Amino acid sequence: MKKKVKNPGVLSGVLVLLILIFSACPVTPKQADEAIVGTDGFEEVNELFADGDEEGKVVFATNDPAYWSTLGYTLWALNGEVQEPFVSREVKCNKISGAAGAGYGLVFCHWESSDPDTGETMLTVMINTLGEYIVGEVADDTFYEFFPWRESEYLKKGYNQGNVVGLRWDSGESRFELSFNGYSETTFTDETEPLHTGGENGYIVVISPADTFPENPVQVVFTE
Repeated sequence: MKKKVKNPGVLSGVLVLLILIFSACPVTPKQADEAIVGTDGFEEVNELFADGDEEGKVVFATNDPAYWSTLGYTLWALNGEVQEPFVSREVKCNKISGAAGAGYGLVFCHWESSDPDTGETMLTVMINTLGEYIVGEVADDTFYEFFPWRESEYLKKGYNQGNVVGLRWDSGESRFELSFNGYSETTFTDETEPLHTGGENGYIVVISPADTFPENPVQVVFTE
């Protein structure tokens, strides 16, 4: 039974989501949640994810009111890197400004299905500046959380705090391993169709209803 979630990048009090902190590990497949983003808000916008002044750096920045709504917007882009099959990835994610509870992070194992009911699909890991994270899947503009927002002792809180998000595929156990700043956090599996074993990598940023455009831009720097 799926439960409804309006936007995975926005905390309780903004969209009245409850933050549930689980201690169980490892995490097994997609628990639920219905579309976070739909007509109001899930969009690939490559032009907002610009190359930075150093190799491997990507800078997201916008204060365009066109990307703000009362339901929030989720914006993403691919970086051209393909892993087939997926092996591992490490990205330093640093939020400079924007709503504290809004998520930002990685997409991986992106591919396009020939099934029109699935469309584009990918996995995602997002963190926020409050030391929390969420893992889920996007299929046909619908977000399915593997588990709700959790707190991690390994995530640095606040702005201008680079957090290294690490992912590794454990072929022996057939599961993904997630780490923060070099410390193992949890594992999760993808056992429900569509399965994700490889594909393109990229980035994701949520624009929260708590963001104030155009006065205060959302800025996130990714380095890998």
